[in-house]
Amino acid sequence: MTFVLAQWSDIPACRWLLRGLPVVVLLVLVSLSPRARARLTMPLPLGSFLLWACASVIWSIDAQNSLRRLTEAVALIAVGWMVGQTLGLAGSRRVLARCVQVLLLASVVTHLVAPAWASAPAGDGAPGWHGPFPHKNAFGFFCALAVVTLYCQMPAGWRRRAWLVLALFLLVMSESASALAATVAAIGVLTWQTMRTERPGPAPRAVADVIALAVLVTMAAVVALRPQGVLEVLGRDSSLTGRREIWIAVIRQIHERPLEGFGFGGVWDPASPVTLEMWREARFQAFYAHSGYLDIPLQVGLTGSVLLGAVLVSAVVRASRSPLHRDSAWAFGVVAVLLVTAITESSPFTGDGLLLIALMASVRGPGISSVMPQKLSGSDARGPSGHHRVAPVVPTPGDPWR
Repeated sequence: MTFVLAQWSDIPACRWLLRGLPVVVLLVLVSLSPRARARLTMPLPLGSFLLWACASVIWSIDAQNSLRRLTEAVALIAVGWMVGQTLGLAGSRRVLARCVQVLLLASVVTHLVAPAWASAPAGDGAPGWHGPFPHKNAFGFFCALAVVTLYCQMPAGWRRRAWLVLALFLLVMSESASALAATVAAIGVLTWQTMRTERPGPAPRAVADVIALAVLVTMAAVVALRPQGVLEVLGRDSSLTGRREIWIAVIRQIHERPLEGFGFGGVWDPASPVTLEMWREARFQAFYAHSGYLDIPLQVGLTGSVLLGAVLVSAVVRASRSPLHRDSAWAFGVVAVLLVTAITESSPFTGDGLLLIALMASVRGPGISSVMPQKLSGSDARGPSGHHRVAPVVPTPGDPWR
């Protein structure tokens, strides 16, 4: 629900519901037992980024707009933090899988009941299915997330295959090149993780790592040597559908305030002089930088960018320490979707993606509401000395998470 509300935040009712989510988080925290509340912590990287983003209101060129955007960002981060702290990766993945299935079915219903509305071009004229979302890229991002979540959560079998086929079909119909590229990257990450867990041991894992590195180097070489061919495959022109012009304008503004930025949410309002200057240079009206890697330094500077990078690194580290292969695979796949999507979209770092980032960066082993973990002994206990963790899933040929 939070994810969908963030997509429709331009509608006053959805915007106020989104801003009211911290109250819901507070009520949930109050309902926890004293022992459970005592276990709650705010990870240092996530807390540091949140504090810096809030402090940017002080030097924002549009403090009012920054406060509005920060209210929504804090709501997303608060929900992600609460879910990560209380449910852990396993519980979060299970709940998200149910939500994903409901939204996939809702997407099918919207295209059957109101096909003209569900497939109408967005305000920018971009064609493609968007279902219950306002834009095809948001719908495509959701489908990419659905593929990763359902693959990691559901057991192998015809049910999982059917859900994955549905998610991939909707992804293709969205005609979102960024989401398609993100899905391919996530599938590559999941394949790499499968190869590393199918045959435990240093040698097979080293082989999997070498193969993954070779694929990455090959892809980088193709992009560097034949960029025009890659763009044609993705259905883009040499300007990346006009993105290159706005990127040049954004980079020029980043140089004006490299360390602190213009304030979180301080730009992209029509009344902002910085926004008007970028529009004049790019020769069209853009309401975000069309790249998370540029929008973050534009708004919170290189300092905020480094802090957000630390949050992502901490999320990957936390996931890699999980003894459950499904947990680490899901987190790695989601991070891949976020990183690739952020190349041409800002929302992974400045919008709804903050919910997922906060969730993954806040997990602390088994969730507070989960059952007691099964104890391990000997070399199987991957936790710190003297502490036991949840037993890892025993891999089986063909599907290590079965």
